[in-house]
Amino acid sequence: MDLTLNLADVPQNLKKKFLRKKLRELQLVHRVDKITDRCKTLLPLASATLKLAKKFFRCEYAALLFTDREARHRQFYLAVGIDEAQNEAALSLKELLHDAVTHRCQGQTVNQDQSEKSFPADYALLHFAVSERLSGAILVGGRSRPWNEEDLHYLKAIASQIDNGLEHAFLLQKYQRSRRLVERETRKLSFVYEISLSLGKEEDFTNLCRRILESAMHLVDVNRCSFMRYNEEDDELKTEFAIGIPFTKANMTFRMGQGLAGSALKEGRPILASRGGKDLRFIPFKDGNPDETFPSIVNMACIPLIVEGKPMGVLNFSSTEADYSVTPDELAALEVVSQLIVLAWQKQRLYNISIKDELTGMYSFRFFRQRLQEEMSRALRFDTPLSIVMFDIDYFKKFNDTYGHLAGNLVLREFAKILNESVRFGIDIAARFGGEEFALILPGTDENGALCVSERIRKVVENSPFEFNGQTLRVTVSGGVCQLEPGMMLDDFVKEADRALYAAKEGGRNRILCCSSL
Repeated sequence: MDLTLNLADVPQNLKKKFLRKKLRELQLVHRVDKITDRCKTLLPLASATLKLAKKFFRCEYAALLFTDREARHRQFYLAVGIDEAQNEAALSLKELLHDAVTHRCQGQTVNQDQSEKSFPADYALLHFAVSERLSGAILVGGRSRPWNEEDLHYLKAIASQIDNGLEHAFLLQKYQRSRRLVERETRKLSFVYEISLSLGKEEDFTNLCRRILESAMHLVDVNRCSFMRYNEEDDELKTEFAIGIPFTKANMTFRMGQGLAGSALKEGRPILASRGGKDLRFIPFKDGNPDETFPSIVNMACIPLIVEGKPMGVLNFSSTEADYSVTPDELAALEVVSQLIVLAWQKQRLYNISIKDELTGMYSFRFFRQRLQEEMSRALRFDTPLSIVMFDIDYFKKFNDTYGHLAGNLVLREFAKILNESVRFGIDIAARFGGEEFALILPGTDENGALCVSERIRKVVENSPFEFNGQTLRVTVSGGVCQLEPGMMLDDFVKEADRALYAAKEGGRNRILCCSSL
């Protein structure tokens, strides 16, 4: 029966049957309309519509394909009633729908002998336009009685009701995708701005690097991260620190090209390992407690750090959550993180060059004055003792004239090493004052304590032979100690220690004197 006729054109003996079918059509339209009111996103809308179609036509399966004609890669497909194991059936349905959209099929029914023909043997298929840009196709199939034009009419009724819902769902999905992109870019810009402010502060590279990576983990939602530094001389890529994982587990050493991290460094480009620990290049963590349960890595990204064309290290981001995978956008964000790490390292290197002596690696005179002023202010504010010691290598000019400047440089480096090993790490400050003069800042130390420290250093130098070109060389040092007194200015403080030093040199050298005893 042709359901497109007007009631007046229907023969009198068929009007009752015609009206029953039109009522059924109106009921179908009403049910689809309720679905479009309730479901605002693509997946729920398509799923509910296909389930309704499957029930209405009393068929085995139904499928829907929805596509953007201007961007064919944006395609939505869903089928109900097809078992997940039926891959060939699902592919056949999708191919039929794709052809219907491409050729804009106005509607067709197929009824074949299922025992002789391949899947699908029987179905009703309809293409429908949603808008100038969007189009779709719907298919129902698999039932005992054949498909006819009435079934196509009912399919058109379904399509006429879901077209607006599909367009709204598509625009909503596009809006949500754009909003997520804007939010991600906003987080990225906020992250870059926050870290760029940190780059201007005098902060240790390791601490700054750790803080950058902790922020980056929230940027891309990973739960593990590690930094591996590369030593070119030993061809060794070694974990320096890890976040979200015990360091004893993450403390690994690779060669260039070994493992995912070594491969990323060798190739000089990021590596995405979507299979995580199942990737053939992946090297598992070291064995620990056999009773310890440790979640496996399901996804991993390795970002190489290249500084001035040379490999510096690798950043490893990983997750143990099955629903996480690094996207190209997230990879771009991680590459921004790697550039910030490189900038932090370059900034730290330039800062160290500016505050450290090139020959001995000790702090420079400028840094010594800066830190001394800070320690003086702290000592006066909290009423705690502060002392400085000035050292001078005895007869250094004569030593240079006798053995040469290379031997002199060796002595300067060895004496600097003795000083660094004799002071409290992170508390005392050892610096090269200039030439063969060195200085110590000893916070919380009075004159007697400073005298004990400097005497110990003097004895170590006196009893330490220096080997140079097969010769055993010896030197001695003299020193002057001064404790900060109320009202002292920085220059006065240094001059008093220097006065004690020169008194020690004039008194015979290889001795330590305190300015209070002069």
